[in-house]
Amino acid sequence: MQTQKPTRRTSASLELADSILVQQALAGDQDAFETLVHRYETALFQMIYHYVGEYHEAWDVLQQVLLQLYLSLASLHLQAEIRPWLFTVAHNCCVNFLRRRRPTYFSELEPRDNALDETTALAALPDTSPQPEELAEHREFQQCVYRAIEEIPIQYRPVVWHRCVGNLHFPEIGQVLNIPTSTVKNRFYRARPLLRAALVAQLDMTTAKV
Repeated sequence: MQTQKPTRRTSASLELADSILVQQALAGDQDAFETLVHRYETALFQMIYHYVGEYHEAWDVLQQVLLQLYLSLASLHLQAEIRPWLFTVAHNCCVNFLRRRRPTYFSELEPRDNALDETTALAALPDTSPQPEELAEHREFQQCVYRAIEEIPIQYRPVVWHRCVGNLHFPEIGQVLNIPTSTVKNRFYRARPLLRAALVAQLDMTTAKV
């Protein structure tokens, strides 16, 4: 399914709740569907590209996700926000893609219920320095954040990516990855000092190039 950029999106339509846009799309309003696509396609593409690593393949996977959105409108009309559902579909499409292309790498993305899920005292220590998810809000740091995420252990990357780049809440990440919210929080807090160190290194490298 190929989508095009919306040509008519008023500020009012951009502020409508997902559920309203879904209802309008079900009634045949193409602009409403395009507004939904515009609302989420950038974050979805970034997540998919992070997984598959190739631009054209990421675009193909994104089209699968958007097709699934179009075909599922009737079952989504009661949801106030479709973002968790969309990211779940995108994650599953990426997993299926990696199964076909890189089975070894896919196995590393599977949730692990082991010692990594246990709470540590380190995660509970207060930290007054800027958090990675706060830095990620600033556009000029995004590329540094992407590279920093690649530096942390692979078992933490999906959680960190969805939190820092996808801006999903912990329960939403748990829904996407099919793991408990407590596991999501623990993995994120374990990864945070590692991500912070990697991000500082990336920022230092960027500054040195200026």
